[in-house]
Amino acid sequence: MNSAPGFPEFEGWILDKHQGKLDPLDVARLNSVLSGQPYPEGLQESLRDIEQMEDVLSAQDLAFWDEHGYVIVRAAVSKEQARATEDAVWEKLGMNPQDPATWYQKAIGKGMMMDFYHHPTLRANRQSKRIQKAFAQLWQTGDLWKTTDRTSFNPPETDNYMHQGTPLHWDMSLEPPFHFGTQGLLYLCDTPAHQGAFSCVPGFHRRLESWLAGLPAGTDPRRVNLQAQVVPIAAEAGDFVIWHHMLPHGSSPNHGTYPRIVQYLNMYPVEFKENMAWR
Repeated sequence: MNSAPGFPEFEGWILDKHQGKLDPLDVARLNSVLSGQPYPEGLQESLRDIEQMEDVLSAQDLAFWDEHGYVIVRAAVSKEQARATEDAVWEKLGMNPQDPATWYQKAIGKGMMMDFYHHPTLRANRQSKRIQKAFAQLWQTGDLWKTTDRTSFNPPETDNYMHQGTPLHWDMSLEPPFHFGTQGLLYLCDTPAHQGAFSCVPGFHRRLESWLAGLPAGTDPRRVNLQAQVVPIAAEAGDFVIWHHMLPHGSSPNHGTYPRIVQYLNMYPVEFKENMAWR
């Protein structure tokens, strides 16, 4: 009979996923939150460094965010770092970027999503100070927790392969009350609008509540077709897109000649409020 792994096995799994060593500041932070004790000085100093760092998002960027509900952080990581992560994705998939025939030989995962979380380049991207500062500006605090999220691989459509991404959607409940929230992704290769770019309905965060209130009784808001309002968001390798989680969003069919490859990453405070009543 198989037995469930115990705590030592759990500790070993965590260390294995982090190359045998955890960041002492991350450990101290988690212990402080769980115990209710103040952060140690070293951790407080690291958070102050983010808050005192020069702004990444300009006043114009923040105004654009308020109006449209998304913003692009240019050069969030270097092109070399983005390329290193892209190479890691290709290696994980066992595919050749120079041979399109290999892009369709096996399933990627669930749709386009890859269960690929712990490579050193993925962890390095999560440490980007530019990304952390951008999130800190939007949340108005540097005390944010990072997600350990997936990557995705969206190859061009062919006669035998159709877009595997989810339709336009929300990842949040549509049951009020609504709270501020963010989502984000890092482009690992240059991605023009037609190359399966991330897409959203700009500005919808400003009218979601009134739109929901105006729907006929019994309407499932997730089945309403908003496709005519969708805008693809093109960006370069190393650019990071943050969007308000109240925007309907999704990937788009790739009509280019090269895959769209991205890493997902979000940040939020420990007090983040998520509506557990699902609609």
